Amino acid sequence: MSTRRTKPSSSRGYGAASDLILAAVGEALAMQGPAAVNVGEICSQLGVSPSLVNYHFGSRERLMALAVVREAEKLVEDMATLTYAPWDSPEDQLIARIKFRMEWTQNHPGIDSMMNYSHIIDPVGEILQGELEARIAAFTLADATGLHTSVYGMYLGRALERPAHELGLEDVPELAAITGFLSLGCIGLATWMTGQHPASRALGFERPETMLFLADSSIERLVRTVRTEVEEIRERRAGQYGKV
Repeated sequence: MSTRRTKPSSSRGYGAASDLILAAVGEALAMQGPAAVNVGEICSQLGVSPSLVNYHFGSRERLMALAVVREAEKLVEDMATLTYAPWDSPEDQLIARIKFRMEWTQNHPGIDSMMNYSHIIDPVGEILQGELEARIAAFTLADATGLHTSVYGMYLGRALERPAHELGLEDVPELAAITGFLSLGCIGLATWMTGQHPASRALGFERPETMLFLADSSIERLVRTVRTEVEEIRERRAGQYGKV
């Protein structure tokens, strides 16, 4: 009686060879997207058997999905390290985070586009929206928490070195709405300015100085909008509940 092979686990503990493959695929995806992933060539360069891809990952699509999620997790971890470092002001903290995100997108346009347009590697949604959904939700929440740290810091007038909930600070629902606006704005800004958007890519090639100006002015406007709304919330709550 034949034994049916179980589907590989989505945990990160694959072993040395699979980690090498994931890293190499992530590097190939970073700038060029799925078209750059030639499994045979990658395995040959690494000196490993192509059969390991099927053994550890099951398919080329699942391999790419895991590589994309792995790179996105690393991005969020790096942004957390940056965010929770000492800062003179929450505005500086926020600006540094946004600029880091934009620089990452510039160096990983292929991965950025696949995160925004997941059907490229997962047309049916069985992998990114199924098997890997919990991991994606975890780093998405961590990303929002990092942004919320700066928003809450702007509300208090000082940079926070840990998330607000870890510091025992009260929940301010209005700030969560601002964080959501900020999250969408950062994603859109990064993709438009430095990602795979055809129009912005063409403009970047023809007028790079214009793109740099637009990037700086957009970040400034985004932060100014957040600051204004946070100040309005502070003043409104101070009137209702006393001094914040």
